[in-house]
Amino acid sequence: MIRKSFLGLGAVALLTHAAAGWSADEELDTRFYVAPMASYSNYGEDSFDPDDGYGGQFSIGKNLTEHLALELYAFHFGSSDLDNVSNQAQASGGSEMDVTGYGLSALFFPARDVLPIFGIVGLGEGSHDFDNVFFPQGTGDQDSDFIDIGVGFMAPITDGGIAIRGEYRYRSSEVDAPTGGEFKFRDDVVSLGLQIPLGSKPQKSEPRRAAPEPQPKPAPAPAPTPAEPLDSDGDGVPDESDRCPGTPAGTEVDEVGCPAEKEEPIVLQGVRFEFNSAKLTADAERRLDNVVNALQASESIEVRIEGHTDSVGNAAYNLKLSQERADSVKAYLVDHGIAASRLNTKGYGETRPVAPNTKPNGSDNPEGRAKNRRVEMHVVDE
Repeated sequence: MIRKSFLGLGAVALLTHAAAGWSADEELDTRFYVAPMASYSNYGEDSFDPDDGYGGQFSIGKNLTEHLALELYAFHFGSSDLDNVSNQAQASGGSEMDVTGYGLSALFFPARDVLPIFGIVGLGEGSHDFDNVFFPQGTGDQDSDFIDIGVGFMAPITDGGIAIRGEYRYRSSEVDAPTGGEFKFRDDVVSLGLQIPLGSKPQKSEPRRAAPEPQPKPAPAPAPTPAEPLDSDGDGVPDESDRCPGTPAGTEVDEVGCPAEKEEPIVLQGVRFEFNSAKLTADAERRLDNVVNALQASESIEVRIEGHTDSVGNAAYNLKLSQERADSVKAYLVDHGIAASRLNTKGYGETRPVAPNTKPNGSDNPEGRAKNRRVEMHVVDE
C-alpha cells in the first residue's frame, strides 16, 4: 500500500512553498485554492460489473510555477449496484459498492497563458466498501491503491480568479481481496466544478526597475593658479630675486640672475682620427695618455666627452661619426684604467662649430674646418 507519509510529504511541500513566497514570476496567481467538483465514474471492472457511480471530488492546491501545481484531493462515489456477484458469493438484498480515496496530484501546464489545459498525474489510497458480498473469509471495507492519469481544462469566469474546471482521469485501482490477491478496477472518471482562490487577489507588481547608475561626484573646483612671479628679462629668475636685471635674452644665468661663469671646455688638442673613421691615430693615443694621468690624479672628477665634426658630408652621417669618435676616446681611457662610470659621451656632429667652415665669399675655409673637427672634455658638476 502507498504509505500515508507520501501524502504528508506533499502537504509539507505545499505549506513550505507558501511560507517561502513567490519571486520568480509576480504575474502568477500563487494563492491557495479549493476545487469542489461533481464526478461521474464509469467502472471498468468485469468481476463485479458495477453500475456507473456518481460522487464528488474536493481538492486544495497551489500553483508553484507557471507550469506546475500540486494538490491534495479526496473523492467519494456513492453506492453502485454490483450486477455480477453470483459466481463470487451469495448476495442477499442486493450488493453495492462505495469508493473513497485521497491522494496527491501534480498538474502540468504546457502553456498556461495560451492554452488553458493541463495534464494530471495522481497517486493515492483509499477503500472499496462492498455491501452484501460474502466470501468465506468475509468481505467489506477493502483497502485500495490507485494511480490517476488524465487531462483537464480551466476557464476563468471572474476577475478574482474563479474558474470553471473540468477533468478526465483514467484511474487504475488495486483492491485487496479477502481471498488473497487483488481486485483490479479500471475506471473512467469525469469531473466538473469550480476552482476558487483563497484570499484577496495579489496586486500586479510593477516591473522592477534597475537602480539608477550612481552619478560620479563632481570634481572639486581647481585651486586658483597662483600668479606667476614677474620676470622682466625672461632669464627664469623672478625680479624680486634677480640681482642682475636686464640680462640679454639667451644668456645663461646663475641662481641670482647674473651671467654664469662657465668653465671653458678642454679641447683635446692633437687627438685626431684616421680619415673618415673613429680609429685613433698613434699620436692621438700618446696624447690621451696624459688625460689618463690627469684623471687618475683626480679620481672624483666625472667628465663628458663630446665629439664634433666640420660641415663636409651628410649631417646625419657626421652626427653618427662624432658619436663614434667620442665613444672611441672613452674606450681608450677605460682600457687604461679609468672607470667607465666617470665618463659620458655625446656626439654633436656639425651642429656646434667654433669657427666658420667657409670664408665670407663662400669658398672653403680649411683652417676653420680643422678647428671644428675636435674632441672636448667637460667636467660634470656633482
